[in-house]
Amino acid sequence: MNAIRMLMTVSAAAAVLATACGGSKTAAPTSTASSAAPTTTPAATQGAVRSATAPATSAVKTTVASPAAASTGLPGASSDGKTYNETQATTLLADASLTPKDLDAGWTIMTDVSQDNAAAAAADPTVAAANERCGRLAGRVVTNQPPDIVSAYVTGIAVSYFSQLTVYATAAGATDCAAEAANRFAMPGVFARAFGAIFKDPDAVKIQPVDYPPTADSSGAFALTGDIDAAGTTVQLQIVLVSFRKGNVTGVVGTATSPLTNPAVGDLPKYVNLVLQRISAEQ
Repeated sequence: MNAIRMLMTVSAAAAVLATACGGSKTAAPTSTASSAAPTTTPAATQGAVRSATAPATSAVKTTVASPAAASTGLPGASSDGKTYNETQATTLLADASLTPKDLDAGWTIMTDVSQDNAAAAAADPTVAAANERCGRLAGRVVTNQPPDIVSAYVTGIAVSYFSQLTVYATAAGATDCAAEAANRFAMPGVFARAFGAIFKDPDAVKIQPVDYPPTADSSGAFALTGDIDAAGTTVQLQIVLVSFRKGNVTGVVGTATSPLTNPAVGDLPKYVNLVLQRISAEQ
C-alpha cells in the first residue's frame, strides 16, 4: 500500500474536520503525545519510503470545515449575504484549488477528486444528513507531488501540497456543518482516526497548534505527526495545515514533510493567500 500517497490524499480530505476555530487561535484537538520526531533518515528508511510511493487508490472522505464566527474584517474576510448554486460551486472549485501551475516546475497532480453530494454520501454516509441540512453543493481535493518524492522526504522538504475546498449554498450553512464537525473531532483520538488506517496508532498521533495569523472569516493552523507503515518499515510523516472559512466556502491548504521537531508553515502563507484570493474573485 502506498502509505505516503494515501496519507496525503486522506489528509487533504479529513484535515479540515478537526479545526475548531473562531476569529482567533484555538486549542488543538485532543491527542496523546507521540515520541519525538527523528532528525535523520537512515538508509533503510529511504528504501521504505521509495516503496511507499507506488500508485494506490483510496476513497476520499467528504468533509466540512471549521466553525466560523461572524466576519472579522481580517485579510480575506468576505460578506455572508450571497446564495450560490451548483454551477457556481463547480466553477469556484475549478478556479480556486491549488494545482501544479501554482508550484515549482516539475510538480504534478497526485490525486484530484471532486464530489457532489451523492458521491459524498457514498464515501461517508454519516455526513449525508448534515450535508443536506447545510446546503453543501460540491467539494474538491487536489494533492500535488514534487518530481522526486523520496528525495524530498529524505531532505526534509515538502512531499506534498494540497488543497481541500467545500462550497455551500450559504455562509450560514457552511458555519453550521463546520461547527458540527468541530464538536465531533474535538473528542480524543477522533481526529487521527479520520485519516482511516493510515496511522499505525491513531492515539499516539501528536497534534499541536502552529503559529499562524488569523485569516479570512475564521482560521486555525495545526500540525499532525505520526507513524505510518511504509512497505513494512515504520516512518513518520508530518502534516502542517491551515484551515479556514471564507463566506460559504470552507477549506484547508496544507503540506507534508518528514517530521520537524518544531513545525513551521514554510511557504503555506503564500498558497493560502493565493487560494483565498481566488475564492474572493468568485464571491
